[in-house]
Amino acid sequence: MDENNRTETLHQRLQAVLTALNQTLHGAIPCPGQPAASAAGATHGAGRNDNAYMYILFVMTLFAATVGSLILGYTRSRKVDKRSDPYHVYIKNRVSMI
Repeated sequence: MDENNRTETLHQRLQAVLTALNQTLHGAIPCPGQPAASAAGATHGAGRNDNAYMYILFVMTLFAATVGSLILGYTRSRKVDKRSDPYHVYIKNRVSMI
C-alpha cells in the first residue's frame, strides 16, 4: 500500500510539472527573467531574431554548395587519374600489340 501511495505522489508531481510547462509554453506564465507578454505589448516571435531562420538557411546553403563542389571536384579528379594511370596505359598498349 505504501508503494501505491508513492506512485500517486509521483504522478501528482509529474502532472503539476507538465501543467506548468504547458502553461509556460502557451504564454500563460512567463519564463523567469522575461516580462509578461501582455505587459511588454509584444507579439509572439517579434524581436531581434525575426530573420534568424533566413540566416540559418543562408549558411546551410553556403555549406551545401561548398561540400558539393568539393565532392564534385574530387570525383572528377579521380576520373582523370584513372585515364592517365601508367598501368592502364601499359595494359592498353599491351592489348593492342597482341
